[in-house]
Amino acid sequence: MTPLDRARLLDTEMQLQRAWLEINLRAVSTAVRESPWTKLQSLKLGSLGISLLKHRSIWIAVVSLFLNLYRRHAKKEKS
Repeated sequence: MTPLDRARLLDTEMQLQRAWLEINLRAVSTAVRESPWTKLQSLKLGSLGISLLKHRSIWIAVVSLFLNLYRRHAKKEKS
């Protein structure tokens, strides 16, 4: 394979990768537009508030915090 053939092959491969990335970007941006999180934008929480709502780990931490508070409160009432 000559250097020119190799260069053409690499150029074609890069064009395919670019096209694949564009297709994936379109799919992701379409999914983002259809996401229920976009409805929260109207609440004006700001980008930090929206990003906090998106993370499951933060939701789990909040739920576990409330559960622990509830358990402590229930223990106090039993005593």
